[in-house]
Amino acid sequence: MPSHPASAQHVYCRYCGVAIDRLDNHCPACNAGQNLKPRNQLVAGLLALFLGGLGLHRFYLGQWWGVFYLLLSWSGIPMLVALLEAISFLAADKDDWKARYGHTDGSSWFIAIVSLGLLLIAVALLLALLIMALNDPAAPTDFSELLLERPD
Repeated sequence: MPSHPASAQHVYCRYCGVAIDRLDNHCPACNAGQNLKPRNQLVAGLLALFLGGLGLHRFYLGQWWGVFYLLLSWSGIPMLVALLEAISFLAADKDDWKARYGHTDGSSWFIAIVSLGLLLIAVALLLALLIMALNDPAAPTDFSELLLERPD
């Protein structure tokens, strides 16, 4: 149980629950390390800028919901959101960055790889169906025939 309520300047120790300063790397009560796997601000910003449409910056930050970026990548919306996030990441104060993203448990790369694999399988299946449809000798090869045909 926390010893006193946390404020904007405090977080709770991951091991003993004591309120500590949000920038402390070690708990003063139990001496446990708090910065498990810090994430680099520049790396996250560059991932958001160049590969943000696929949500890779979110997977890097240990956030599983990067899957939604991947699923909606065809729409272009994740690219716009990621551009704004890249600006936000790169312009963030170092202390705020450390407080927000410096205490991540792990990454979601496994989820990213599985999601990307499923997306590639779906695209491959759609391409296979398209190739089979276009190679069907009974199907018209000129698509204008389809537009001009009228059912009798």
